[in-house]
Amino acid sequence: MPRPTLNVAMLQFCAGPRSRNNLARLEDWLTRAPAADVLALPEVVTVRGSDDDLRAAAEPLTGPVLSFFSDWARRRAVWILVGSILERDGADVYNTSVLLDRRGLIAATYRKIHLFEARLPDQRVIRESDVYRAGNTPVMADIEGWPTGLSICYDVRFPELYRDYAAQGACCLMIPANFTQRTGRDHWEILVRARAIENQCFVVAPNQCGVNPATGVVSYGHSMVVGPWGDVVARAGDYEQWLSAALSYNEITATRSRIPALDHRRI
Repeated sequence: MPRPTLNVAMLQFCAGPRSRNNLARLEDWLTRAPAADVLALPEVVTVRGSDDDLRAAAEPLTGPVLSFFSDWARRRAVWILVGSILERDGADVYNTSVLLDRRGLIAATYRKIHLFEARLPDQRVIRESDVYRAGNTPVMADIEGWPTGLSICYDVRFPELYRDYAAQGACCLMIPANFTQRTGRDHWEILVRARAIENQCFVVAPNQCGVNPATGVVSYGHSMVVGPWGDVVARAGDYEQWLSAALSYNEITATRSRIPALDHRRI
């Protein structure tokens, strides 16, 4: 059985193109993290820049970037969801989410399956496949007894991934993101709440904010925790901040008892 309550704190962050600078700033933010069972960080939390910046920053999971977060997880005795880092595996680079347990050990890794592509109003094209290789495996993790499905940003547009997690008994869905301002205004809240409603799960969605100085693309912010009924439990604004929420297992069981939609699935 999951713990009755899982306390989550999310960091909404504005990363720049230099890993060393970002880690120095993250050190300060982690020092001031609120008490929680899980600290959840956004996508590309250590480097947000040009394609060349991303390629240059990629390193194996045994590298110093993940060691930094592992030290913090162990020091604070807290779970940390590193929303994503740039993982180098041989010649390939993956956009990889890493879940660290209270001892700083890797509990799960998830390589982003769906790679974002969009044409901006100025006709520039954002295409993650220019940098990343796609993952191909959904990943469930256990956080203090809470079955949790891992995903990253653009995955939120593919409901079949989350339905698979729900079929495996997920109570919580993690969606760290770097959602752009343009699509964020129109789609972010709708998509995050939809994934919560249709799967009757909590959704934890820490997002980047501010301007990517290398590309000029603005991230939307508005990190969210959404409950299994689709209610917004906590919401950030446009700026860097910590956001806390208590996830109640009783709320999940009450929602699923009220409308037993997951039991009615036929396809």
